[in-house]
Amino acid sequence: MAVLVSELLKLPTCLALISRDEGGVQGMVRAVRRGVFGRWKDTLRMGVPALCYGLQNALFFVALSNLSASSYQLWSQSKTLFTALFFVTLLGKSLRPLQWFALGLLTAGVGLVQLQDVAPAAAAAAGTPLIGVAAVLGSSLLSGFANIYFEKVLKQADCEVDDDCELDGAKREPPSLWMRNVQLAIFSIPQAAAMLLISPKSRAIVRAHGAFVGFTPAVCLVCSLTACGGLLIASVVKHADNLLKTYATAVAIVLTCFITSATTGVPPTTGFLQGMSLVLSSIFLYNVQFKLPRLPRALRRSAD
Repeated sequence: MAVLVSELLKLPTCLALISRDEGGVQGMVRAVRRGVFGRWKDTLRMGVPALCYGLQNALFFVALSNLSASSYQLWSQSKTLFTALFFVTLLGKSLRPLQWFALGLLTAGVGLVQLQDVAPAAAAAAGTPLIGVAAVLGSSLLSGFANIYFEKVLKQADCEVDDDCELDGAKREPPSLWMRNVQLAIFSIPQAAAMLLISPKSRAIVRAHGAFVGFTPAVCLVCSLTACGGLLIASVVKHADNLLKTYATAVAIVLTCFITSATTGVPPTTGFLQGMSLVLSSIFLYNVQFKLPRLPRALRRSAD
C-alpha cells in the first residue's frame, strides 16, 4: 500500500509543476492532453520501465525469502555493474578500464558498508539459495535496464519515435521531466494497485482493517519522502546520468552509517572503514584523468 500511496503522491505534484510551467490549470490540461494522449507512441515507452520496476519488486520478495540478509546485501550490489553495462550498450557511452575498476571498487565498498547494518546473529532464510541468487540477480538486471532506459527516454526527443520530427523547421524537444513522470504514473499506479489486489495477504488485511491500517504520521512522512525522492532521482538522471546517481547514493549510504555511528556512540567497525575507503577511492579513480608522460624527442626518434 505504501508503494501505491507514494505513486499517488507523485502524480498531483507533477501536475502542479506542469500547471506552474504552463501558466495555470487550463494550460496544464492542454499540455497533458497533448503530451500524454496526443503522443501515445511516446507515452507507451514509459510502460517499459514501469513493468521492469514491478517485476523488480516481485523478485525482491522472492530473493528475501530465499537468502539471508547478508547474502542479499552482497548480491544486490551487482546492480551497479548491470547499470554500467546498460550505460554502455543502451546509451552508446564508453567507460575507460580505470572507470570499470572504480565501479568494481564501489560495488565492494557499498557491500562492506551495508553488511555492517546486518545483525551478526541473523538467521538464514528458509528457502533455496540458488533461487534467491537468481532472483536478486534478475532484480538487479531489471533495475539497471529500467534506470538506463528511463534515462534514455528522458533525454531522447520523441521525434525519434514519431514520424513528424520537424515542427516549424525545429526539432521537437523531449517532454519535460514532469510530463515524463505523468506518463510513467499512467502505468505505475494501476500496476501498484494490481500488485496490492493480487496478494492474498494484502487483500485479507484490507478487508479486515481497511486500506490505510498502520498509516501512522511516520509512515505518511516516509511515503512523502519516497515520492519526493523519486522525483529528485529523476531530476538527477535527466541532468547528469545514472552512474553519477549511483555514486551519490553510495556517498549517502556511507554518510548515513557514519552519522548513525556518531549519534549512537557506537564506533565504526573495521569493515565500515574499509568499505568507506573503497568508496572514496572509487570516486577518485572514476573521475581522475591519467595522461601518460610524453617521451623526450630524442627517445622518440631513436624508437622510430
